[in-house]
Amino acid sequence: MFTALFKDLRSFAVSNIAYFQNGKSNTHAKFHAAFCLLHEHIDRGIQPTVELIAPRLPEYDLSPDVQANGFRSIIKIIHKCCLHILQLVRHIHVNRESMFFRSSHYSSELEAYVETLGQLRACLEHAYKLMDFCKDGSLFADEEMIDDAIAEELTQQVEKLSQECFYGRTMGFQFCSSMQTPLSTVGVTMASFSENYLDNKSQLRQFAGTVLSSRKYLLNPELRARQICAVTRMADVRFCKAFWSITESGIMQQLPTFVCPSVQVNEVLVLPPEPFEIEASEGKETVTITPPCAHTGHGPVNVRLFSSEYRVGQPRKSTKPLPKKAVPLPLSPCLLVHCHGGGFVAQSSKSHEVYLRQWAKDLNAPILSIDYSLSPEHPFPRALEECFYAYAWAVKNCRSLGSTGEVICLAGDSAGGNLMISTAMRAASFGIRVPDGIVAAYTPVLVHYTPSPSRMLSLMDPLLPVGILVRCMAAYAGIPNDFLDQRRSSRDIEEEFVVIETVDCEENSPSSDSYSHDDGSSVDILNRVTSLESLDSDLGFPVLTNNHTQNQGDTDSAVIVENDQVQSDSVAVDASSQDQSDAEVSEIASPDEFNSVCLDTSGGSSLATSTLGDLPLDEKPNNSQKQLSNLELANSGQTVPTLRQSLHLSLPSSPTKHGNKFPISPSMPAIGISDRLGYKKGFSPVYEARHHIESPVRIFRSLPIVKNPYMSPMVAPDEMLAFLPPLYLVGCHLDPLLDDSVMFARKLRSLGRTVDLHMIEDLPHGFLNFSLVSAEAKLGSDVLVDKIRKVFHSSLKEEQNEMVSENLSSH
Repeated sequence: MFTALFKDLRSFAVSNIAYFQNGKSNTHAKFHAAFCLLHEHIDRGIQPTVELIAPRLPEYDLSPDVQANGFRSIIKIIHKCCLHILQLVRHIHVNRESMFFRSSHYSSELEAYVETLGQLRACLEHAYKLMDFCKDGSLFADEEMIDDAIAEELTQQVEKLSQECFYGRTMGFQFCSSMQTPLSTVGVTMASFSENYLDNKSQLRQFAGTVLSSRKYLLNPELRARQICAVTRMADVRFCKAFWSITESGIMQQLPTFVCPSVQVNEVLVLPPEPFEIEASEGKETVTITPPCAHTGHGPVNVRLFSSEYRVGQPRKSTKPLPKKAVPLPLSPCLLVHCHGGGFVAQSSKSHEVYLRQWAKDLNAPILSIDYSLSPEHPFPRALEECFYAYAWAVKNCRSLGSTGEVICLAGDSAGGNLMISTAMRAASFGIRVPDGIVAAYTPVLVHYTPSPSRMLSLMDPLLPVGILVRCMAAYAGIPNDFLDQRRSSRDIEEEFVVIETVDCEENSPSSDSYSHDDGSSVDILNRVTSLESLDSDLGFPVLTNNHTQNQGDTDSAVIVENDQVQSDSVAVDASSQDQSDAEVSEIASPDEFNSVCLDTSGGSSLATSTLGDLPLDEKPNNSQKQLSNLELANSGQTVPTLRQSLHLSLPSSPTKHGNKFPISPSMPAIGISDRLGYKKGFSPVYEARHHIESPVRIFRSLPIVKNPYMSPMVAPDEMLAFLPPLYLVGCHLDPLLDDSVMFARKLRSLGRTVDLHMIEDLPHGFLNFSLVSAEAKLGSDVLVDKIRKVFHSSLKEEQNEMVSENLSSH
């Protein structure tokens, strides 16, 4: 619960501030600075902003039963970060006086998590700012409310935030424990691989160099973070292809053979580039399907057939021989057509064997996985053309695949899900058979550079960092890889891109032309503050009753400041002015006193901590002078910092009795609420020194192709979406593409289409590829298997009911 969590963090922070503030060592100085900064983050940023966002969360959900959106995801991650910090500070509090206490290690850990919390605070404040541009519960900024300049500012303010803290000691903290080690391994591999990739070594030398250099990145998380951030922000899409293709090389290709369920059919089929006739969905007419030809002309399409059991009609060329006297099984009534993910630029059916073999066994049905051509060499619409061609071929030749084709389901993850949805739309537009259902996992349906709260998560996603995300979208859209080059303008790239966009070689195909589809004032924090109990209710946490709520003085122990006790429950707030937004607060001299004001919720006061200490000094009540002088006497005449000083600097402004001035933490860098309230010394996060030279926002927004409905199904007109079969979406709360699934499901429901959105906790984008090493990822894979079974069974049941009805009517 946020109520208890914030309270405990404040209590431990104040206690440790008092303990470490007079320390003589540099480690004690680091502890003191980190705890002061932690206190500032909670009081001045996290709590007040969460209080503003929490009441509005339900309006962005798909439904009361499916509470999922990017705003919730950011708050979930902050909650997880605070839980990690609480566990850490408890350990520090208990063991700080032990002779075995590893002070250097734990100070580094605390600094890392507090810096992470600071960057999450910046994301939260940016998310709150984004709410002003998200109309009617939309999770994407309204195109009518923002122009290019505003969109660019909204996006770049987030993308310029430093990512290093998310890829160092805290990497993967937001995910389940079984995923943290695999994700750390991915991080180490990415860092070491990038070092050797940039040196243009041969493949063998790259592999050897990756292994040798991985040790230093394993032992030095800060070095790893710097390397990952540098390469993901500055490297081109070719690095993405090379890194994600590691699973396709050498021993990695053979791994599924040893650790995954065996299959009796694992064949690569090459579909020749020949036109063929297929029956229309209605009537006796036929439709001509022409081979894919965009960009490079007519070419074959590669597909891979998986089947756990050998069935009649299936090809068997390269697999091991069948057992003696084995009889092929009859045709299966079901067929699954699958499309792999990989950001449209990498991977294949081979790299996705880690779960496709298991699916073939669990479903006991043939699986046809499409190896479409990859970007940037083959941008849109080449991959879609190949997927549609392979699907139409499978419908016509399903008996050659071991299926009668009574039920055909499409399935895909990430980019593959996008292609499968577009394939179904294209099938409907051609008038051929539409699949019986679609199952899509963590799928992008808006390949458009649009501000969204969940897309902020790419700042911390280990598999889909912000630099890689934009490059993959650009590659699929056909935007030249050098769009970040400062020597090239947006207009130059647009003019070059026109040629790519207008390629069309299917004369009989339906037109693939692209479809085109009040400033809210910032809410004053002083008028939008809620109590902590109301906050927990808004976030879905249990609400404590008054019987369980204690005064701060009953729970928090007194802290020692300069060898004198100051009761942490002393509150100097004028009771007569508590109900006013400009409540007057007395001068408070130490962080522990400030803590008592922040935690006092028993008296019904709804003062936000961000409103304290920023009133002009001449507006403070006169009795503060008396309190301040008493505290100065208690501190042996030393100058005591004001609340403004101790809060913003997170440090005493005057030297301690040991003469040491504590350094300001580098994670404490003025945005969001602080700026809107006019604070002169507000919080400012850490920003990257290197970033996009040419913003991709203007490029994406100015190109019509990114609004093509076959590239971005989200912007498809209603008449195209009306023919989609039942759609089963599987999303992850911590996925940068979550908002795509939520908004697409909402749009389909508004059209009366059957759509199901299943949310998975604590797993990253791309979790299917980790189903062998993570129990939770395997459970996530099982969820998709259940959805596919549902398509199979429901469709078969409908066919059986239709047959029974026909028999009854004939009699």
